[in-house]
This record gives sequence, C-alpha cells and structure tokens, in this order.
Amino acid sequence: MYKAKRNSGALIVAFFVSFIFFPGLMAEAADRVHTVASKETVESIARTYHISTAQLMDTNGLPDSKLYAGQKLRIIQTAYTPAVYQWSERGKRISNYARTFVGLKKMAGEETPENGFDSSGLIHWVLSGQNVSIDRLTVDGFYKQGMDTSSPKAGDLIFFLEKDGSKVVTAGIYLGKNQFVHSGYGAETVQVRSSTENYFGKYNIAYKTYVPKGEHIVQSGETLKMIAEKYGISMDTIKIRNALPSYELIKGQYLQIYSSPLFPFYVNQETAYDEAEAVIKYAYTFRGFTYVFGGDDPMMGMDCSGFIYWVMKEQGLSVKRGSAEDYFSLLPHIENPKAGDLVFFRDTGARQGVTHVGIYLGAGRFLHTTEKPGVHISTLSSGYFAEKFESFGQGDFLIN
Repeated sequence: MYKAKRNSGALIVAFFVSFIFFPGLMAEAADRVHTVASKETVESIARTYHISTAQLMDTNGLPDSKLYAGQKLRIIQTAYTPAVYQWSERGKRISNYARTFVGLKKMAGEETPENGFDSSGLIHWVLSGQNVSIDRLTVDGFYKQGMDTSSPKAGDLIFFLEKDGSKVVTAGIYLGKNQFVHSGYGAETVQVRSSTENYFGKYNIAYKTYVPKGEHIVQSGETLKMIAEKYGISMDTIKIRNALPSYELIKGQYLQIYSSPLFPFYVNQETAYDEAEAVIKYAYTFRGFTYVFGGDDPMMGMDCSGFIYWVMKEQGLSVKRGSAEDYFSLLPHIENPKAGDLVFFRDTGARQGVTHVGIYLGAGRFLHTTEKPGVHISTLSSGYFAEKFESFGQGDFLIN
C-alpha cells in the first residue's frame, strides 16, 4: 500500500517537474507551429513535415501559396476535416488564416504582412484573402457594415464598444470560446486574446458576420438540384429567395438558403418600383464577381453600369445599356431614395464627371462593383463615397 502511494506520488512530482522545467514535453500533444522563414515555400514546409501541400493550406486557411516571413502555420498531420455546412467551413478558414499572422507587428494605418497591421487592416487583409468582397474600412465601418449575429462562430468579427456610448474602440477576428485574433490596444504584435481579460471588461461586446449562416456559394459543377438536396429544401424555394430568373446557376453565385434575408438593408423599405426587391435579391448573388470596364455579363466581368443593366434585364425589365453618366442624365434626381433607386458618384479614379453608379439598398447602403473587390456592399457614410457622392436617381425611369 505504501509502495503504491509512493509510486503515484513520484509520478505526480515527475509530471510537475516536466511541466515546469521541460515545457516542450507537454507541447507534443498540441499542434506543432512552424514560423515561416524567408524564401520558404508551401512545398518545402509540407515536405519537412511529410504532409501534402493541400493539407497544409487547408489547415491554415491559406487562400494561395503566397507566404510571408513570420507567419505561423499550424502543422496537423491528421486529415483535415471540413465543416458540414459551407458557411461554417468558410468561417473556419477565416479564423485559421487570421491565426497565421500572430506575432507580426502592429502598426497604425497599415494593412499588409510586410508592413504590419492595425486592427482594421488585419480584418481587411484576412477577409479579402478569403474572398469576402469589402472596402477598406475603419473598425467602425466594419461594425456598421456587418450583419448582426447572436450566435457567433469562428471567422465572425468581435467588436468592443464604449459602455457610455456607441463608439467602436477596437475589433478582432473571432476564433470561438472567447478567443480572437487582434492587432490593437495593449500589444505590440498581432496576438490571440480573450474577451474575458480584465483589459476588455470595460467595454461592451458585439459580434458581426460577413459569412452569414444560410449563405451558399455555388461551386463548379453544382446544380440547383444538388444544393436543394444538400440543405433539404426545394429548388423553387431557393429560386424564389434569390429571385433567380431560371434554374441555371453561375459558379461563384451567393445563394440565400434560409428564409431570413442576408444583409437585409432593403427589408421594410419602400421600393422604387415593383420589381426592385427582386432586382436587389438577384444582384446580391453576384457579390465578389469581377469588375471589367465595359463589361455587362457576370461570366466575363461587369463594370458598374453593366452590373445594373444585367440584373435588371435578367428580371425581365427593359433597360438600355448605358454608362453611369448616361443613366445620370436620364434619371430625375431625388432627395429621398427608395430601395432600388440609383446612387451616383463623381470623379472616381482618374476619370472626371459622373463616373460611378450603384443600386441603393436603404439604411445608407448601396450595392455596386469596383476594380478591386468586385461586386460588394458599401456605405454612403464612408469617407471616400461621402466625398464623391453626386446624387440619387429615380430608378423606375430607367425602365423603358
């Protein structure tokens, strides 16, 4: 009896000694972390750990094979297990990609791995890298633009607001279990922090999502029938929820699967014409599609006016193909826009005059396409668009 107790006590002592003096022994059970050195490649790191490049990229949510010195890659040698639902998988990739930048320097006003990140710059870099089409915003802009969520998942954004007001102080990319990746207050580098830390206790917490539950991106070879069967709803239901003009799909389209509208800025808004809500729903499906000057076909690329022409035409409306300036000269200018009206901007890029147009959604948001993000939602209160704003145009006058 005494011998058994003595042996168990020795084991406990050995455990604590190994933990205190040989912490590397304890780390064996955790994921390995590899810090990327200059000139290392995905292929060379994968060879070092005897895993495939696909495994390495999937584990870390890498959008491509581009690596940055100082990135921290998790090495998991068991098979990567994708999430059941696509939106969970996309969120997981966002959070995994955000983790790779832990340890890189914090730098005010910056947004690249080479120069460093501030909190909003990190969010923009990571979301953009995961094909979430969005403007470069401040943390307040990301807060206003995101969709509310009461059940945050990995890949959503966590915001800290002053308790005596609505000012957003800082933000990060949520990992789950109160943890988030952050490049802001209280640290000199990008770090994994916890919302339970005393430092964050003085703020209110809110969560927003840019990868909402119930949104599916059409993959190569997918049909409406396949997607309907995956989620257990009818093809007609998906068709109606997205105002699809036919059962044909285009790779990359975003489909609303659940009944709750995604980015519901137009909901409960007065519409500019009978088909305006259908135009907006269908236009939403093209978020992220490529900008091509002069284009008016999503499979080839669209410019701002070509995008409006396509979505209205596909909803059975008779509209002329024109430029932003053509539409501006055609429509009466109005002070109080409705969902589906157009919004015009002047002197964008290197061009002069009325050079840009979007579809007004309501609540100060509009949908449009630009060179870098492609089709995406923006807000009129952002500094750039507030400065370039020209007027609203009455959308029903575009219909012949």
